[in-house]
Amino acid sequence: MGDFIFIGSFFCCIISAYLLLIKSREFISFSDKLLAILFIFYAYCTISYLLVSSGWIIYIPYIYKTAQPINFLIPPFAYLYVRSILNNEKTFKKLDFLHFVPFVLIVMNYLPFYLMNYADKSKLVNLVINNVELNLIQQDGIVSEKIQFSRPIQCLVYIILQWKLILIFEKNNQDLIKESHTRLILNWLKVFTTSIALTVISFIVFIFIFIYGLNNFIQLDDLVFYSTIPVALCLFYLSSYLVVNPYVLVGLPYIHYLKKSENVSNIKLINYEEEANIILDYFAKTKPYLKQNLTINEISLEVNIPLKLLSFIINQHFKLNFNDFVNKFRIDLIVERMQNGDLDRFTLSSISEEAGFSNKTTFLSAFKKVHNCTPTQFIQSQLQ
Repeated sequence: MGDFIFIGSFFCCIISAYLLLIKSREFISFSDKLLAILFIFYAYCTISYLLVSSGWIIYIPYIYKTAQPINFLIPPFAYLYVRSILNNEKTFKKLDFLHFVPFVLIVMNYLPFYLMNYADKSKLVNLVINNVELNLIQQDGIVSEKIQFSRPIQCLVYIILQWKLILIFEKNNQDLIKESHTRLILNWLKVFTTSIALTVISFIVFIFIFIYGLNNFIQLDDLVFYSTIPVALCLFYLSSYLVVNPYVLVGLPYIHYLKKSENVSNIKLINYEEEANIILDYFAKTKPYLKQNLTINEISLEVNIPLKLLSFIINQHFKLNFNDFVNKFRIDLIVERMQNGDLDRFTLSSISEEAGFSNKTTFLSAFKKVHNCTPTQFIQSQLQ
């Protein structure tokens, strides 16, 4: 049962990363890339654990211990992801490389082990499979394996930094928080940070039990298993949250930070009137809504507005989702044709198909949403 939890969390991470990166490169934001990489890191660490716990690592011994440095990349990437969302960042800052120093140091620590020949490494992995405790106490790097116990300290530091970013943002931007989209993003960042904090707590409990010898009363492999279950469950929850709330990935494109001093930032709200007019002008002139199954990606390419920004403008400026936005143009065209007497020559179904609707059900639902009545009721009201 336990292995299924880890396998499930592994696939959730892979699927989440795939969904974040499936779109054309032009439409992938910096924060999307950071989150996708973070899920890939988690997936790799999860599968590495499964390989060791199941004994399958014996078939690919070169993978053994390769997840150890990656564990030190997860906290900084989580922090940088939160920062990139709140600050609308497009790339790394100059000093961000400092966040990856622990990763480099751990790689250097295990470098002699990574370069070990296949036969010697296979013997060592065999010993670990027969006694899982060696994975924690046997020195495979230049320094003691206790260096891994510095990881929860690193995690705690970054968790504090993440919460600090969120709380400062809330304190300084009370007006923005009133926006439903901003609240949606902040809720996601809180869920994200809380979930990661829970994984850190479980690891700290494990270290406490191990260091103080309490594991004498508990089998070590059981202790490792139960301490890692919260990690798997949190990964599953985060992935599920993204599926249920996909709009959190739109980010906060209307926030621009204008630096006043070293520690103070001012926020400028952008209404995107120019972009909104470009969208309306494009729809009026080219009538893209006449095409059935029109996608927002196609519109983004045609109007040269990034996908996430286009989605945000339609949601926040026009107060509609993309499908409702497109359907409104279609309904307006159908109403115009009705008023021009086209119903005398064509059926309502054929007119709706020419307007871009793929089926009658979708058309009727869209019409009622726009006019709060059926097409028949609308026609009757026009005749009165």
